[in-house]
Amino acid sequence: MLFTGISEEMRPLVVVKLGGSMITVKNRPFTPNIQVIDEVSRQVSELREEYLFILVHGGGSYGHPVASEYRISEGFFHPDQLIGLTKVKLRMNELTQLILASLASYNVPAVPITPVSCLTCSSGKVEKFFTEPLRMMLKLGAVPLLPGDVAMDYSEKKFTIISGDSVAAHLATEFNAFKLIYGTDVDGVFTGDPKHDSNANLIPRLSRGMLNSLKASLTVSDVTGGIFRKIEEGFNAAEKGIRVIIGNLTKPGALISIVKDETGILYTMLEPG
Repeated sequence: MLFTGISEEMRPLVVVKLGGSMITVKNRPFTPNIQVIDEVSRQVSELREEYLFILVHGGGSYGHPVASEYRISEGFFHPDQLIGLTKVKLRMNELTQLILASLASYNVPAVPITPVSCLTCSSGKVEKFFTEPLRMMLKLGAVPLLPGDVAMDYSEKKFTIISGDSVAAHLATEFNAFKLIYGTDVDGVFTGDPKHDSNANLIPRLSRGMLNSLKASLTVSDVTGGIFRKIEEGFNAAEKGIRVIIGNLTKPGALISIVKDETGILYTMLEPG
């Protein structure tokens, strides 16, 4: 069936980062959360008549264990790490293919793009990003799909991990997105860890001035910087005029509700300044 929605010039762009915590079972290596992946795919299919999408996904239980084992984020210090680049790519490709298959089953014309082939970093941050193919895809109404990835680095690191959070924020800014949505498995940013602290409260609006107290109550546990990398990258986009939301996309219909500003759904909005 051909897509016959309104023209791409009229559709606002939404960049969605599918966090590893929502699309994989993080405490079970190489285990996808197929139910959540399918539900997101269904919603993207439904929303495409009104919006353009770029989808970015994290590594979760696919990428992080291998990247951590070979200490890829630390940069090059031993030739034995090189096979780690291969193993990270193998596992991330597996996860990308699962997401791609799900999107295809809902007739979403997603096209996988591997960041290591079109961007370079300097000291772990995006330095150059060749985005013209993505621009051409969006003009056609296709949906670019990118993972967090290994990346070559101009500094003494030689290589690094570029997080999906960074990729999503960069692209949202590059294409002046209507919204940047960071999907997780909790309702947003809390004053503590809501999975272990019943007294943790959701922060509906988060500003940079609140970060120091937040850092005292939360910890970072993964190779791409955890919640604080997400927040920092989000603020970089928010300060350029992008509406940035961190919310729970494991709930049925949540993506549609957040994109359309429907009432009754909880999330954290990042406030610039």
